[in-house]
Amino acid sequence: MRRSAEAHVRLPGPIYESLPSAYAVIGAAALGLSAIDTRNWRAASTFSIGFAALVAALTIHLRRRDFRDRRRRYSGGPIPPATPRPPRH
Repeated sequence: MRRSAEAHVRLPGPIYESLPSAYAVIGAAALGLSAIDTRNWRAASTFSIGFAALVAALTIHLRRRDFRDRRRRYSGGPIPPATPRPPRH
């Protein structure tokens, strides 16, 4: 069964834009908690969660920045033809 276009859920703009910051805060808090209690398995799991959240925050931030930069540079018009290179000697 195909999904219709109405089935897509969209987040409001302010929530969507704050996700990388929220992931970074969660990651920093988890890393801080893992540094407080380093004796048991919970420290390793909170460190893993914190590291994964920080990587997710950085990845989302960089991908959005790259997408917006490319969209700003490319206006959507035709791609100009390549200029031929002079031969090497």
